[in-house]
Formats: sequence, structure tokens, C-alpha cells
Amino acid sequence: MRRNTWIPWLGSGARAAAAQPGWACRARGRARARLGALRSFAKLLPALGAGLCACARTPLPDATGTHGAVAAAPLTPAPLTPPPALARATRAERAAPEPRAGSRGEPPSQHLFWIQVGESRLALSFDPSAFALPPAELMAWVERCARAVATYYGAFPVPELEIRLRVFDGQGMRGGRALATRPPRILMDVGDASTARHLSHNWSMTHEMVHLAFPSMASQHLWIEEGLASYVEPIARARIGWLSEDDVWKEWLGNMHQGLPGPGDRGLDHTPTWARTYWGGALFCLLADLEIRKRTQQRYQLRDALSAIVAAGGHLGVSWPLERALRVADEATQTTVLADLYREMKDQPVAVDLEALWTTLGVAWDSGGVRYTDAAPLALLRRDFVLGPGVAP
Repeated sequence: MRRNTWIPWLGSGARAAAAQPGWACRARGRARARLGALRSFAKLLPALGAGLCACARTPLPDATGTHGAVAAAPLTPAPLTPPPALARATRAERAAPEPRAGSRGEPPSQHLFWIQVGESRLALSFDPSAFALPPAELMAWVERCARAVATYYGAFPVPELEIRLRVFDGQGMRGGRALATRPPRILMDVGDASTARHLSHNWSMTHEMVHLAFPSMASQHLWIEEGLASYVEPIARARIGWLSEDDVWKEWLGNMHQGLPGPGDRGLDHTPTWARTYWGGALFCLLADLEIRKRTQQRYQLRDALSAIVAAGGHLGVSWPLERALRVADEATQTTVLADLYREMKDQPVAVDLEALWTTLGVAWDSGGVRYTDAAPLALLRRDFVLGPGVAP
């Protein structure tokens, strides 16, 4: 057990007692299954090779039915199929099966629309006939999400982005994926009967765009990628007037406790549950943001640290060790906050007294709304926490 002394509302933690029973047997079973599959595939190789050779010797017919050169076909957008290893799922949908695009059986008819956000160019593709909403509404929604992210970081984090909207029968969004392709790509499943209200109340596209602004991590660090996207997304939307300050604090007051360690927790790097990945990562970001502001007398905030990572070439399309990203971020704020907090929370559960934290910030539930106490010790830090410096709530 370790005792944290540098942040007052961090308490003690304990390591998990033992590994899960039966793990070794399950691992051996999986290994045998994979070996059998490889042997079966090896037996098919000679036949596959013969088939490929025969195809190579057969000339293709042209439009007249004779063999020879093939006339050029009209260009169509390439199918945007997500490599499974690079998929980034949204909060609630990460463990759910991936919905199929074009589930109604009709052939896709993708149209390409261009959106300019500062110096960045977004290529948005979807079938206009598949949605009840007009194309202009869908474009405005995507542009608003991109503008929120650009406002938070100071600029949109990548120069080019491909976005494909895939349709399903229904309303709202079923999930999204941010892919580390070149250029990066976002896939979003949108209901054909979605309304403007569904778009306005959904966070998924902004969440996926925030992923673009952080390097790809090893699997044990997924919590920092999802935690950052979960933490930054509502702040980014609030800073363009999409959400109110109350909206953001309501989300944190109502959900941040899900990121606290539970029984058997082994720290952020070793507890890949949904709650610890998303809300545990978001809690890490909240604590880091607050501590950076405290140590620097409000000269810096987490946004400065994250923007420095983007400026140093860190984005979804590159893989960095987490230590490198935290070092770049800490140098930008002239502190060691992120490295210190990661060292404290990576391998062990660290209790956080959220009630004490909210009281110190001067924020609390009040009849379904939010009550602010300006006499609280850290109320001055709280006032520009969501909307930014110099912006009145």
C-alpha cells in the first residue's frame, strides 16, 4: 500500500490479491485452437496457388466481349472497412457487436462533401437518399463537432480527415470508430430517421475527433485515450456554446464516481473494465487539470499540455510510449504533474474522495441542477474550468 501526499483528496490503495482462476487452462485452449486453424490454412495453400496462376493466365474481357484491354471504370469511393486492431469504440458501445452498414441490402451510393475547418480539410461521405435529414444538416453537425475540437486545441489536430456515415434503421447513433489510417478516418453509424435533435444531443462524433489529437498507445494504456476523449469532449462543446457550464458539471457529478477503483482493482494500466477505461481515465484527466492549474497559479491547464503533444507530432496515426507523451505534456506546463499522477495510479488503486473534491471546488447537486459556492477554497479555479479563462458562466 502507498499513501499519496501531493494531492489532498487522494487516499490509500491496495493491489489485487490474485490472478483470475483458470486463466492458464483457457490460454492453452486458445493456443491449440489457433494452431489447428493455421494447419488447416496451410493445407489449402497449394490449391490457392494453382487457382491464382490460372487467373493470371486468363485475359479479361473488354466491353465488346473480346479479350484485351479493359475500359476504365468510373471512380467510386473505396469501402472504408475498419482494421479491427485500430478500432476505437465510443463509451457505451465498445463492448457491443459492430452494427452492419447497409443492413437493408441496398447498394451503397456514397456522395462526397468537403468541409473546411481552419487549415484542415474534412472529406465527408454518405448516401444522401438514406437519411431523412437533408445533407446540409449532416454537414453542419460534422462541422460543428470539428469546430468544437479546433476551438479547444487552438486548431484542428490533423490536416486531413475522412468521415463516413453508415446508415442503420432507426434513430440516433450506435457507435463510432476512429482509425489510424492515412489520412485518419472516422466511421459513424447514424440512424436513417435521425432528427436534428438527435445530432445535437449526441457526443459521439466530437469524442472520436478528440482521439485524433493523441498518439496511439499500447493496449494497457487505452484508458488514457478513452479518458481524454471522455473528458475533453464536453469541455470542447461547452466552449463553443453547444453545452452549458451546468451541463458539463452535471455529467461529471453524475458519472465521475464510475471511474473510482473497485474490489480487485490493480491500477489503471491493469484494470481494463469499461468504467475504469472511460471514467477512470477521465478522472485522471480531471485531477491532472486541477493540479496543473494549482501548481502554475492558473498560467497553464491540461489543454496546454495536450496541445503541446499535437504540436510535437503526436496524433492518432503515430504510436508513442505513454511516458513520451506525458513528458512532452509536462514540459509544456513546466511541471511534472502528469508523470507524477501516472506513477501513482498506474499499478495500484488510488482512492479519490470525490465529495471532498467537489466541496473544495464549490460545486454540488441542487434539486436536479448545480449549485456553485464561490467561497469554496478552489472556486477561483473552477470558474474558468469549463468555459475557459475570462468567460462568464
